[in-house]
Amino acid sequence: MPDVVIRKMAERDLMEIVALEKEIFADPWSYEAFRTDIQNPMAFPLAAVIGESIAGYSCLYIVAGEMQIGNFAVAPDHRGRGIAKLLMNRILEIAKERECDLIFLEVRESNQPARSLYESYEFKVVGRRVGYYRNPYENAILMTREL
Repeated sequence: MPDVVIRKMAERDLMEIVALEKEIFADPWSYEAFRTDIQNPMAFPLAAVIGESIAGYSCLYIVAGEMQIGNFAVAPDHRGRGIAKLLMNRILEIAKERECDLIFLEVRESNQPARSLYESYEFKVVGRRVGYYRNPYENAILMTREL
């Protein structure tokens, strides 16, 4: 596999990221949502890049010593190549660098591959948000990891 670089998301990435977002998620984030994250000093949007191509991405937020993973995705044609693990490893590095005590996220109840990834990184289920997702309507599982 070619080298994967995990770097800060840039505006030049957004067209490709938004196209992937629409392909991957039933209720995708908008171009403007990603653009706002790039400009937000409390947000840490990441891109996993192979050459000039986006292989994955994640949007993180840090407030008061806690990190939220707001979005996490790997391009379908790059799945099974360890990109999710590279992104998670970088997320953990950022959390430690920023002295976070806790990381939390929501994941669709039916998204077993994502839940398995998070569990492999010692995230624990701590709750459920009923009806959190739409398109289709579904509960979210709230997961956390203490650092």
